[in-house]
Amino acid sequence: MTESSSTRDPWQPLRWPDAPEAVAALRRWLADPEQPLYAMDVDLRGADLSGGPFVDGWLSRANLADAVLRGIELWGAHCEGTRFIRANLVDADLVRAVLHEASFVRASLIGANLTKADAMDARFTEADLRRANLGDAIFNGADFTRADLSGTSVVTTSFRDAVLVDATVSGMTGTVLGPTEVVPGLKLDGAELEQWFGARGAAVSVLRTESV
Repeated sequence: MTESSSTRDPWQPLRWPDAPEAVAALRRWLADPEQPLYAMDVDLRGADLSGGPFVDGWLSRANLADAVLRGIELWGAHCEGTRFIRANLVDADLVRAVLHEASFVRASLIGANLTKADAMDARFTEADLRRANLGDAIFNGADFTRADLSGTSVVTTSFRDAVLVDATVSGMTGTVLGPTEVVPGLKLDGAELEQWFGARGAAVSVLRTESV
């Protein structure tokens, strides 16, 4: 699979996905620089798409479990319900990506940029988000149980009804919106949530709804 009529050279997958339909979807995209990637409901497992320029791509409900996606560009991409389980997304660009109900369970998002991402009801259980940029992102209803958020930056980042049970938040800095569930069945907001962050090594302030 080395031949290509791509006008997007020099980028090529470092490893093609296992499924023939996934290979076909990537080849169609590589051949047409005027169109974003359309890979909705496609099984992309087995691929190494590191550095892939998938700006504004459509990967809704695609399966990228265990894929290598280092430095991938998913700026503004549609990834509703996409499976990134255990995927390597180190230094990925997810700015303004739509990630509703996407699964990042045990994924590595070290240094990833999720500025203004919309990740409502997404799952980040046991994900590694160390040093990620979460500025102005929406994580309403998202599950960060046992996730590592150490060293992350947040700016007016919404964790409304999100779950941070057993999450690591040391070194997190910035401002968030609550209320947020910090132990099973208990949500904190305002000064109480600030104290919870502070007790765990974070320098995070909690914005009041009326101030937003």
